[in-house]
Order: sequence, then C-alpha cells, then structure tokens
Amino acid sequence: MPKSFLSLAAFAATLLLAGCASVSLSNRQWIETKPEAPEKIFVRPFAVEIADLRVDREGAELLEFQNEFSADFAQRLAERLTKYIAPAEVLAPAAPDPKGRVWIIQGRFVRLHQGSRALRAFIGLGLGQTRTDAIIEIFRPDPKGHLIPVARLSTTGGSNTEPGALLSGPFGAVPRLAAQAAASGLSADARRTARTITAAISEKLHATGAPLAGRPLRAKPLGGLPGER
Repeated sequence: MPKSFLSLAAFAATLLLAGCASVSLSNRQWIETKPEAPEKIFVRPFAVEIADLRVDREGAELLEFQNEFSADFAQRLAERLTKYIAPAEVLAPAAPDPKGRVWIIQGRFVRLHQGSRALRAFIGLGLGQTRTDAIIEIFRPDPKGHLIPVARLSTTGGSNTEPGALLSGPFGAVPRLAAQAAASGLSADARRTARTITAAISEKLHATGAPLAGRPLRAKPLGGLPGER
C-alpha cells in the first residue's frame, strides 16, 4: 500500500479523534450559586453581531438572515427549555421585562461562519467547517422589577472534521453526503447551541434539587473547563 495513502489515512484518523460536530460550553459563571428555579422562562431573540459574521449574503438579504436566524434560534431554545426545564416563550425584543418568579434569557452571537457545505460534504477533514460562538446572560426580576444577573454562559463549536464523500469510498459516499447535509450548517449549530444552553441550566438546577420538566441533562464543557464558580 502506498505510503502516501497510509499517511492520508493516519491524518484522517487523527482528525476524527480530535473533533466532531458539536457545540460546547466555553465558560459558565453562576452569579447566584443556588438559583431559585423559575416558574417560567422568557427568551429574547439573540443579537447577531456583524463583526465576525461570514455568510454569503449582503445588504437587505444579510439583514433578513440576521433577523430570521435570531428568531428561529429563540424559538428553538424556548421549545427545548419547555421540554426540559420549565414553560418558556419568546419575548419580543421591545417588550417590557416580565415580573414574577421568572427568568429572562438574552444574548448575542459573536461569531457565525457559514463555511462551505460543498467542501464539508465532498472533502471534509475540517475544510469548509462552520463556526458558531454565543454569549448568554440569564436574569431574574426582583420585587421592584430590577433585573438581577443569575448566570453568564458562553458556547462555541461548529461542524465536524470527518472525511467527506471523496475520502469515504464508493459505498460510503452517498450516505456521507446525506449525513453531511443533515448535520452541518448554521441551522445545525443553532440546534446544538440551544441544546447546550438547556443542558447547562438543567445541570445546575438538578444539582440544587429543583424540579425539572424533563430528565436531567449534562452540559458538554470545552476540554479542561474548571468547575463552576
């Protein structure tokens, strides 16, 4: 077998072990070490910052993408929070802060890289990968309506480093293309980000003995993340 093929196989195996499609917690700071479980959670649509936004749109199409991505993500997060934590709904950006025993989750996407679906599907190994980073803040209103910070979280992740169709052999090419289409892209990253945020909240509340709407979840930390503060 040619040495060049063996070298390529070894390189691909290394990348497979080194990463996969995922979004992880890059930081979590619980300002309230024993937060009271909310009766309801409100999600404000996240801002999509332009500074590190790389997508194939400009002008009005870019603004439409930002608004749609933000609205879709807020809905995904609210649905997941309802399933695993407590009833949740999306709060209009200009709506006043709700009162009572509630949480308000807001945040911003500080990096969105669309990458190249073609490169991910056909070659892979990290080429054309997506990147999605978010900063999340959780608040609760006090009796006077002032917002009290509960937690600050950060997430990071993106598409995987698996080989694409060209390196998967004749029998793996079609399944690989189908899998890449389903599991890569910013929409998939948004789903993973919603899962990671929900898992971080579930893990914390479960540790305090708070009742949850669904089974307890555990958040995936970025390797070597220190314990919660």
